[in-house]
Amino acid sequence: MTDQGQNLQQQMQQQATQSAQNFYGESIGSLKSQVQEYRSQLEQYSQQLPEGDAQAQIQEMVDSYIELENSIDQAAQDQGVEDAMNQAAQQTQQQIQQTAQGAAQQAQDTAGQAVGQAQDAVGGATQQAQDTAGQVTDQVGQAAQGVQDTAGQAAGQAQQAAGQATDQAGQVAGQAQQAAGQAAQQGQQAAGQAAQQAGGDQQGGQQQQQPNATQAAEQKAQELGVDLSQVQGSGAQGRITVRDVISAANQ
Repeated sequence: MTDQGQNLQQQMQQQATQSAQNFYGESIGSLKSQVQEYRSQLEQYSQQLPEGDAQAQIQEMVDSYIELENSIDQAAQDQGVEDAMNQAAQQTQQQIQQTAQGAAQQAQDTAGQAVGQAQDAVGGATQQAQDTAGQVTDQVGQAAQGVQDTAGQAAGQAQQAAGQATDQAGQVAGQAQQAAGQAAQQGQQAAGQAAQQAGGDQQGGQQQQQPNATQAAEQKAQELGVDLSQVQGSGAQGRITVRDVISAANQ
């Protein structure tokens, strides 16, 4: 094989390797961003719960996600694709934020359309009533003999217009009440599920008191050779988390 052929083959191999590394970095970067998003949601949910077993279980899940993030970072470092991973993670995070903003904007637009439709319905009913009243006035001025009949007809038309306006307003109000009821029911179901989970956790077996650490933290302490009795916990009721064990190991 000539030198030119060898150089071409080397260039192709380098390009293939670089492409594979870029793909790998982008893949684990997207995965890391999703893991961070899930961990953030769990942390927010944990802050809303009262201190107890339910909160401790959520903290264990958070610790598991922290370990997964550390594993992803180590894999990227081993393969030398930290930059590609961080860039992909940032892009994925931006996409998540844009999606959330789009959903919020869509909800606002829907609410605005509902309000606009209600205002149009009320305005139309008002205009119709005004037109009817004008017709009644003209008929009274033109025919004095038919004042009573004309007034009766005008009254009937006004009542019909008012009934239509009331029906339209009732439909709009019913839709709003139905939406509010659905939202309240969903909130009650979510609160009930959280209460059931908290109640189930409180009715569970007694929690191990020594050491006061999560299962993930105990496993991490065994891996790193950390004495849990020397670690100050930062979790609920002084519970030791994986983050506390890693911090103690680095000191």
